[in-house]
Amino acid sequence: MVNRLLTAVLILFALSQFAVAQFDATDPSSRSSNARVDGMGRAFTAIADDTAAIYFNPAGLASTPTWQLTSMSGKLMDDYNYLGFSGYYPTNFGTVGIGFGGYNIGGALPTTIEAGSDQRDPIYVVDTNPNNPEMSNYNNVFTLTYATQMDRFLSRYLSFSDKIDAGVNLKLFSTGLSGDHITSGNASGQEMDAGIIWRAMPALKFGVTGQNVLPASLGGKLTYLSGHVETYPANLKLGVAAHLIGDENAFRTFPGQDVLLALDIEKRPTVTDDPMLYHLGVEWMPYPLVAIRAGLDQISADDGSGKFVAASNMTYGVGLYYQGFRFDYAYHQFAGLAIDNTFFSLSYSPVIKLPSKVKDKVTVSVPADKSITFDQMTRVRGQVNVPEIKSLEINDIAVKLSKSNSFDADAPLNVGKNKLSIQSYGDKGKIQKPVDSQNIRILRLAAFPDVPDGYWARQQVSLISMLNIVTGYPDGTFRPEGSITRAEMAALLMRGNASIARAGSTTKFSDVKANHWAAQFIADAATLGVVEGYPDKTFRPKGNITRAEGLAMIARFAKVSQEAYSFQYFPDVSSSYWASPIIAGSSRAGMLDFLKGRAFEPKRNMTRAEAVEILYRTQYTKKLLDRDLFNWESY
Repeated sequence: MVNRLLTAVLILFALSQFAVAQFDATDPSSRSSNARVDGMGRAFTAIADDTAAIYFNPAGLASTPTWQLTSMSGKLMDDYNYLGFSGYYPTNFGTVGIGFGGYNIGGALPTTIEAGSDQRDPIYVVDTNPNNPEMSNYNNVFTLTYATQMDRFLSRYLSFSDKIDAGVNLKLFSTGLSGDHITSGNASGQEMDAGIIWRAMPALKFGVTGQNVLPASLGGKLTYLSGHVETYPANLKLGVAAHLIGDENAFRTFPGQDVLLALDIEKRPTVTDDPMLYHLGVEWMPYPLVAIRAGLDQISADDGSGKFVAASNMTYGVGLYYQGFRFDYAYHQFAGLAIDNTFFSLSYSPVIKLPSKVKDKVTVSVPADKSITFDQMTRVRGQVNVPEIKSLEINDIAVKLSKSNSFDADAPLNVGKNKLSIQSYGDKGKIQKPVDSQNIRILRLAAFPDVPDGYWARQQVSLISMLNIVTGYPDGTFRPEGSITRAEMAALLMRGNASIARAGSTTKFSDVKANHWAAQFIADAATLGVVEGYPDKTFRPKGNITRAEGLAMIARFAKVSQEAYSFQYFPDVSSSYWASPIIAGSSRAGMLDFLKGRAFEPKRNMTRAEAVEILYRTQYTKKLLDRDLFNWESY
């Protein structure tokens, strides 16, 4: 135990001496990721597809489909403890992440220079003086991350901006060294990282990360309570990741197998004689629940002569997946140290489930096909269900796909018939035929300012007016509660079907002159038996039509059969009333449903809205609608 503590102290002392001599601080984020990365030789700059991206390349979080949390722990000689927590969450404005990582050691015995040893090459031994307190050290970092897809900003300037992601880290450090009469050993500081990922191909990615790029003049440093200042050496990482084998987005399709290969090159350009380091990693998933990993992790080490060289370390690991949980274990060698180093991490992210059998390559959730609306715009929402679709257009307008391949866009509508053409394309866009094509048909109804939303006959008024059976007034209003005259009703019915009107008919009513605006309509209606005059041979064209009179005219026009009347229809209409057979037949035909549970009030003036409602329920109007506005094949 003493030997292990002594070795740990010597390592700690060597690191601190290096930091003091070079005035370089140690960044603990290099050992705060997860055991998956440690098992792959720490080659992760271009992969960057889980919480470890916070520590390797924050740009990787921009394309993550859902949130994730990870905890990690590890040990050096069972005494040097590593600990990390990290997580991220995608939003509509980019992905945000947080991370905490660091290491600590406690209970280390202080050391002293052995008596008689050469001062030029001192020998350190455990200080047995009971008055010297034990040593401890901690070094922590708290990281805030933001990442986004660059087409958010560059889509106008770069045609491939949708394949570029970027991210930044703000790192806050706290460290402390105590014991052995050390004073003012606490320090705090801050630094920044920046990274970019280019998805060159579905199976090939490149990554670049600049770590600790904030200059000391702008705050990129570690400051001790004593006033001593250290800086974090800038570190440049270049990475490439290739998806060699997989079910999709791989160089070679092989169902049930998945192989990922990654290579990183790392260099600290501001550290004199610091070697270039290589990291190589491979991950093989022979089954969806198991991952086997191996790698080569190079670190900078003293060769014994004061020169730093690249020391290679083998790494191995395994991962287990189950319902969104991932357990990772890694074994990591360290050159020159005859010790075992193990790391453990546990991650969770929600499982994104697609239907076991995808019926449609693109699912449109809203609007439904054959929709009817008064809105000037419609919201189009849906989901792309297959990976080969890379872009989508609605009526030739490009629509952005989210990280989870959903879409949400607005489309304008014209009054009348509308067709939304939804076209989906692969990597080559319109150069090739659409991967999927579908149409959504929408009827936008005409709106009148005096027929408000929620008005009981609003849709009927709009449809009848769009068929030009009943029109509005020159000022754009409809006046649904206004009365309708007998002349207007005759004109309404005859104008609605010109094929029935008999041109050349002459009026037989004494109060309808030949030059009256509705004379022809009244004459046609009388010829067809739609209207009847009064016993005095007048028509009274300016008189407001009653409910009974208006219903009778519409029923005759639509050829609704008359039936025997009973009081089950309306208690205020007797069976002897002149219009009772017409009321009975119309009620059975569904033309009077708007009056159910109410009195008929036959002598009450009929409103324009009531006339529209009754006419709308006739078979005549239904046939007109089926031939035109409701003929969805004509859209």
